Amino acid sequence: MSAQPLTAEEVTVWRRRFPTVERCTYLINNSLGAMPATVPTALGEFARLWETKGVEAWGDWLPEVRAVCGLLEGLMGAPTGSVTVHQNVATLTAMVLSTVDYGSGRDGIVLADADWPSHHYLIPVEERRGARPVVVPTDGVAIDAEAFCDAIDERTALVIVSHVLFRSSAVVDVARIAAAARRVGALCLVDGYHAMGHMPVDVTRIGCDFYVGGSVKWLCGGPGVGYLYVRPDLLESLPAGDVGWLGHARPFAFTPEWEPADGALRWLGGTPGMPSLYSAREGYKAITEVTPVRVRATSLALTARIVEGALERGVDVRTPTDAEARAGSVTLYLGDETETVSRRLIDEGIIVDFRPGSGIRVGPHFFNTVQECDRLVQALRR
Repeated sequence: MSAQPLTAEEVTVWRRRFPTVERCTYLINNSLGAMPATVPTALGEFARLWETKGVEAWGDWLPEVRAVCGLLEGLMGAPTGSVTVHQNVATLTAMVLSTVDYGSGRDGIVLADADWPSHHYLIPVEERRGARPVVVPTDGVAIDAEAFCDAIDERTALVIVSHVLFRSSAVVDVARIAAAARRVGALCLVDGYHAMGHMPVDVTRIGCDFYVGGSVKWLCGGPGVGYLYVRPDLLESLPAGDVGWLGHARPFAFTPEWEPADGALRWLGGTPGMPSLYSAREGYKAITEVTPVRVRATSLALTARIVEGALERGVDVRTPTDAEARAGSVTLYLGDETETVSRRLIDEGIIVDFRPGSGIRVGPHFFNTVQECDRLVQALRR
């Protein structure tokens, strides 16, 4: 779906709604998205409910959980009732893993060596339950979808793959990988943390069984909220993993027998982090208002400016130069000076970050300007 980038006038308006960008050249939204100006008011709303209603505030808070899930469903093309929230992706991924049966000749977990480290950290626990990890080698920049699919076979129980690689910002053909998993009867979990919020996501088209992510980055929701999509037809056949009291159909009945709530909310687990949900909501609303397709169009223009400028100055770009293969951030490498340059940029008010083994990561969002991207490029070499 094509869309027009935001105009300079629209960007100016949005910058007023993200005050962080008025204080510095903030180009690291792929790590921590800038805070919406409405967050303090939203947190004040949470606090007033707690102050004035005490325990009765749950009558307002629990509907808010469902409303936040609804916003996420809209952003990822998910059916109503198929998304739940939790405090972080590591917990949600562990919950999914807890449902996987490694018997009946299926013991393989397929993932790439360049995937998010937390996924790898969870594997030893699964090995003790009988899992057999299959780690697909990459060049560190991109996942070869064909090679990844070749690693999926009749022994595969679960496939874990990132929609966008965190180090290089390479977009992965997750629909092709999900289809390969489905053909052999394996489950597929897609980590969309580096995709949601700055590019269109449609979990139905992807065809995955699970889609996880969180609010810290492009969704500009701050820490404390992860989300999980569960394919609707799996909800009845797959037991909710690591369940908790608020995933019960009648949590305040406090019965000892498990009775799952409707839809994905059965995966809610224990008490949610309500303040984080109130702040995350504001980021979701902003992205919904701009629309992911326009965010993506704006992002492509900004990252192209950075890539072209860096290459002109002889900087090694460790991100796909093909626009369609590149997500919203750009990774730059300046040899042994890379980390030193990243610290200098930050000292100069150009906020980026450094990742060992990759380089300087730069993540402009829809409220950033071409001039800010040019300032970064010009500051790379002194």
